Amino acid sequence: MIRLDLSGCTVASFTVGGGTHVVDVSRGGVVCTAARKMLALGVDPAEEVDARRDGKPVFTRCLTVETWAGLTVSEDGDRGARFRPYRGADAPHSDNTALRVSDPPEDETPVTGASIPVAE
Repeated sequence: MIRLDLSGCTVASFTVGGGTHVVDVSRGGVVCTAARKMLALGVDPAEEVDARRDGKPVFTRCLTVETWAGLTVSEDGDRGARFRPYRGADAPHSDNTALRVSDPPEDETPVTGASIPVAE
């Protein structure tokens, strides 16, 4: 499991291969951007990401690096920030199609196009 420490809404840091990496974004979701950087560094796509702010979990469950890398965040008018499929050149799927999560638990909805559970 990789711990991702968030600072505000736009900065995150994580340690991989003995080095600390910092991601600073202006938009698009820092967790998602950090996951794409993790993939570029050779992190196993199946590794889980534990996003924390001030030592507390940000989300109610950990998702894999590949799952986070396949998402981005967009502002949607009155509905606020929403997770959407990422289709950039560095998307984790070679055909840049939307990420699909198979067989989610009965009490949860698939990640793609849905809200990610946020910890209280």
